[in-house]
Amino acid sequence: MPIPGRLAAVVCAVSLVCLVGCSSRTGGISGFRSSATIAPPSEQDLSEVVSAARSTLGSRSAISVRLDSAAVFGGAPKPIGGGGLFDFGASRGQVELSRPIGTERVIFFPESVFVAQPQPGALLPAGKVWISAGLTEQSLATNFPQFVTQVESLNPGLLLSEVEWGATSAAPIGYGANAGSRQFSVSVDLTKAQSEAAGPSGDAFRRAIGYQLIEMSGTSVPTQITVDVEIDSGGKVVLLRSSPAGAGLGTVTVVLSQFGAKVNVGQPPRATVADISSLAPGGERENAGGGDSDGA
Repeated sequence: MPIPGRLAAVVCAVSLVCLVGCSSRTGGISGFRSSATIAPPSEQDLSEVVSAARSTLGSRSAISVRLDSAAVFGGAPKPIGGGGLFDFGASRGQVELSRPIGTERVIFFPESVFVAQPQPGALLPAGKVWISAGLTEQSLATNFPQFVTQVESLNPGLLLSEVEWGATSAAPIGYGANAGSRQFSVSVDLTKAQSEAAGPSGDAFRRAIGYQLIEMSGTSVPTQITVDVEIDSGGKVVLLRSSPAGAGLGTVTVVLSQFGAKVNVGQPPRATVADISSLAPGGERENAGGGDSDGA
């Protein structure tokens, strides 16, 4: 739908696509050695990948993030990098992305998210720094249809869950830099993943996967994505790489490390939060991050 005036500016403010194209440090994420399989898929490899995803989803870790070849509003794409911490079992975490003008911050809760840009300017009410969104609310589908896809594409818990719920085959593609780590090309059926979505973020992930499926409806294999996965010798996923459909973020690479790290994720002060629904035409939600969007 056409987005007029101030709302269009707000969409750009909360749209992570607006980040891409800015120069930044990338955190030194190393890629996979090869994208070509070195052996055919096997049930044993599939079982190993699914088991590793499930094990990792029960853990906490630090993460490093890199976005490559993303869509931009003019100019050549440049990498965006950052990092954060995640408690996958509780579906809570935070990510910070580096920009020349400062740090973009995203805080995840099971069914809600908070986004803060370095310079909110006049796009938000006076005193507001954060935008909150309930990821299962219909207002997002009506006024910000790409927001859920973009923001959840930065949530490593979604990609891990898609692998656990929807992986249909896994083929070896090489070995990692660390002793004993192995890399796989994993085929994931998003329809299967969506049907099996469960847990604290099940509803939010189900909606995010639905948006991906809509974006893929014109492709030759409209429900299938490929995810590169690296598993360490302890059976944990230590690297994920994929190109989420419809997000405009290009290739997203996530490195997981420091398993067992302490993760404390809290809500921003209520006085600094504006609910995204209040920024849309006819929005009636309070500007304090209340209701379903505050993660409570």
